[in-house]
Amino acid sequence: MRSKEDLFQLIQSMSKSEKRYFVLDAKKSGRSASRYLSLFDAMNSMEDYDEEPLKELFPKNLSSDKAYLYEAILRSMRDYRSKGSKAAQVKERLMDSRYLYERGLYEQSTGRIMEAKAMASELQDQFTLLEINKEEQISLFDRRAKVQLEHIEKLNQERKQTLKAIHEELTYLDLYYRLLLEVFQEFNLKDLHSIEALKQRLPVELLEERNRPTSPQAVRRFYQCNATYYNLLGETVKVFHNFLNIVKWWEEYPALKEEEFHRYIIDISNLVNTGYENKEFHPIAQEWLDRLKREKSSGSHHNQRIIFFKLSISNLLHLLNQNDFENARKMLPEIIEGVNKFGSRKSIVLTGNISIVYFLVEDYENCIYWADHIIKNLKNSGREDIQRIVRLYKLISHFELDDVEQVELEVRATQRYFKSHGLPKDRFENVLLNEHFRKIFNAPLNEVKPALAELKTFLEGIRDQPDTENPLGLDELLIYVERKL
Repeated sequence: MRSKEDLFQLIQSMSKSEKRYFVLDAKKSGRSASRYLSLFDAMNSMEDYDEEPLKELFPKNLSSDKAYLYEAILRSMRDYRSKGSKAAQVKERLMDSRYLYERGLYEQSTGRIMEAKAMASELQDQFTLLEINKEEQISLFDRRAKVQLEHIEKLNQERKQTLKAIHEELTYLDLYYRLLLEVFQEFNLKDLHSIEALKQRLPVELLEERNRPTSPQAVRRFYQCNATYYNLLGETVKVFHNFLNIVKWWEEYPALKEEEFHRYIIDISNLVNTGYENKEFHPIAQEWLDRLKREKSSGSHHNQRIIFFKLSISNLLHLLNQNDFENARKMLPEIIEGVNKFGSRKSIVLTGNISIVYFLVEDYENCIYWADHIIKNLKNSGREDIQRIVRLYKLISHFELDDVEQVELEVRATQRYFKSHGLPKDRFENVLLNEHFRKIFNAPLNEVKPALAELKTFLEGIRDQPDTENPLGLDELLIYVERKL
C-alpha cells in the first residue's frame, strides 16, 4: 500500500530530462491527460509535500488521480529507460516472443527468444537465462520443426550450468548481507574472542581462495564479502586489494558495467576511500578516480549525479582526514555548483560535509547557512547524528561571531530539539551542550581558557575509550578547541 507521499517522492526523484519526456509522452494522450499533467506540475513545484493545496485544486478523486499519475509515470519511464537499458530490452523481447507464440508465429517467436538470450548472456543475468531456457524448450515442439534428442540435452546442460551459477551467486549474496549486518552492529571487531565467534556464526571458509566461485556475478560478490570481512578484522590492506579486484572485474564485463554503472561508481568510491587510508595506495586510488572522472561526460544525468556525489564525498573526506582544510575549502565552490546542478541539496551527507569544512576553516557565516539548510529542509533524512552535530557547529559559529543574543536563542532551540527527540542527558551532544558549551559561552574572559581545557579533556577521554566508535564531530571539535587554546 502506497503512502500519501509516494507520488511526490517519485516526481522529486526524476531528472529534468525524465520529466520532460513524461510531459511530452502524456500530451500525446490529448485532453484526457490535462488534469493529470496539472497534478504533476503542482506536485513538481512543491518544496515539501503538502496535500491541502492539492485538495483545493483537485477537490474530487484526488486519491485515484494520484494513483493514475503514479502508474502513468512508471509506464512512461519504462519506455524512457528501455532505449538505454539492455536489461529492459531483454524483457521486451521475451514479451514479444510470447505475443508471437500466441499468434502461432513460432519461428519469429524463437528469433526473439534467441535475441533475448544473447543479451542476457552478455549481462550475465542467470535468472533471466533460466526463464529463457524454459521458453526455449516449450517452443521446441510447437515450432513444428524436427526435434533431435541433442537439442533437449543441450538445453538441459545449459540449465544445469545456469542453476549452478545462480546457486553460487545467491550463496555469496547471502553471506555478503550477513557480513554487512555484522558491520552495522560493530564496525570493527576488537578482540580474538569476537573474531572466533564470528567464524562460528558465518561460513567464512567460503572466503578462502580455494572456494572462489566460477560464475562472474558470484566472483564479484566473493570479493565484496572478503572486503567486508577484512574490514571487520581491521585489515585495511586486504580490504583495498579486494576492492581493487572488484573494479578490475567490471572492466572485464563492459556491457554489465554500462548497464549497472551506478554500482561501478560505488565500487570505485569504496576503493578510493580505502586507498586514502594508506599512503602506499594513494597513486592507485588516484588512477581510478581520474578514470572515473574521464567517464563523466559519457554517462546519463543519473550516472553523472552519482559520480559527482561519490567523488565529492571521497575528495572531501580525504582532505579532511589529511587535515588539509584549505584545499577542502577551495573545492567547495565547484561542489556547491554541482549540488545545485544535480539537485543534491537533499543529501544530508554531502551538505553536512560542506558545513564541516566551513566550520574548520572558520568561515562561520557559511557554516551557519549550510547548518540552517540541513535543520530546516532535511528533517526526515534519517541521519539524526548529523542533525545534532550541525546544531552544535551553528552554536559555536554564532559564539565566534560574537552574536550573544543569537547564542542564547540557539541554546534553547537546541535543548528543545534534543528533548523532543528523546536524547538521553548523558549522550555526547547533550553533555557538550549543557556541561561545556553553556559554561564557555557564559564564562568571564579569564575563565574561558580553563573551560576550554575542561572541554578538551572531555573530548580526549571520549576519543581514548577502548572498543567504542568515536561520535560524529569529535575530531572537528578537538581541532576547534586546540586552536582556541
